[in-house]
Amino acid sequence: MFPKSHDFSVFNRNWVNSKCTQDSINRLPDELLISIVSHLPVKEAIKTSVIARRWRYFWKCSSILDFDGSKVLFESDEPIWLRDERRKFATTVNKVLDLHSRATIEQFRIVFDLDQSNADDIGKWLQFAFAKRVKRLELNLAESYIGRLDKQYIFPNMCDTIERLRILPSGCESLVALSLIDVDVTEETLEFFISNCPLLEELRVRYSNYLKKFTPSSPLVRLKRLEIASRGTCKSVEICTPNLLSFAFYGILRVSINLKNVSSLISLSVGAARPTIVMDNINQISGCLSRLETLKIRTSIYNEYVLPRIPDLHRLKKLVLDVSTKGNGSLLCFTSLLNAAPLLRELALKLNWSETLIKRRIYVPAKGHIRHHCLEVLQIQGFAGADIDAELALYVIETAPSLKRIIIDFRRQKPDVMGKLEIGIARAGNHTQMAMAREGVLMLKSKLSAGVELIIN
Repeated sequence: MFPKSHDFSVFNRNWVNSKCTQDSINRLPDELLISIVSHLPVKEAIKTSVIARRWRYFWKCSSILDFDGSKVLFESDEPIWLRDERRKFATTVNKVLDLHSRATIEQFRIVFDLDQSNADDIGKWLQFAFAKRVKRLELNLAESYIGRLDKQYIFPNMCDTIERLRILPSGCESLVALSLIDVDVTEETLEFFISNCPLLEELRVRYSNYLKKFTPSSPLVRLKRLEIASRGTCKSVEICTPNLLSFAFYGILRVSINLKNVSSLISLSVGAARPTIVMDNINQISGCLSRLETLKIRTSIYNEYVLPRIPDLHRLKKLVLDVSTKGNGSLLCFTSLLNAAPLLRELALKLNWSETLIKRRIYVPAKGHIRHHCLEVLQIQGFAGADIDAELALYVIETAPSLKRIIIDFRRQKPDVMGKLEIGIARAGNHTQMAMAREGVLMLKSKLSAGVELIIN
């Protein structure tokens, strides 16, 4: 939804200093060079000022201000260290905003562990963004390992006239996309933005303790993408969105979901603590899935499950299973979803393992199961060869005669509270686990038909 900026490595110093490159760059107009600089993270954009005299002030005219400081958040677990990093981050943002000279901006993005103790700074940044007629605004204040030092940041109440005038000196009519992550915001404030942002197409709200329900009083005519993630506080979602293309709801328990006039829906993501709850939530909107092409499910598997009634998914092309597990239970409960999707082309499995992997006997599917004639690609991220993943892969190999490739990625992510994931940058655990994963790959390879490509990342 909210694209991240590019890496500064494209501005390799040797590349820039080459005669051919300098001549080519010198022929480019300033606006194009400013556009290139705008797509870099702020710190990298500032570095471009040393490339040449002409580039000195380009970063001050950036249309995209991307302040992503999340890389440092897992370097320490000391509260004093986090307070110091917060001061550094806020100082950097404030200095850049003071020097920024462009009249309008396309995107303003804050990604760092901040809370209510930083309210004054965050309020100034919001003022700045709206005064610059921002189109895409993201506040991602997700916490680090240390946890909250204060209560979660509370978004200003837009129903309060004084607060509204303070934050929105020029209104918010230009806003196209709004993303609030680990920010406490009320339904009334969200409805204010919906009512006063005629161009709003994307809305994402994650983990607001103040959002008890999301039931806007008027149709969301332009909204194309909506995502709500709740720690259990949001109990009801009821919307009328004729142009909605993508809807996501991540929670814990069953919630009341009522989607009206969503005939354009092609992408659905649903998460809950157990797969049976996920399917209960999906079945509430089964009448809205006639055009669905992509379905993503996020859940946990720690037992054996039998899924309830599965709606017809006759246009589904891609199914993503994002599963937390320690290896017990079985993923074969999801085969009923494959059976309901005769045109399914791609199955992607993302495994988030707990510390201990449990091995058990692999269930080998019997001959004569339903054949998935359109399924061509199986992708497994976090493959461990720990029976639960190999079992589903064997099922696909056995029942998908059109299978063209299996893509295996050993890299894994570790589950955290509420499905928020720490980045898994190392390969699978230790040498023993890696050996088990390689053994699982060899077993799968021995079962493949001729012509099926096995790709290891």
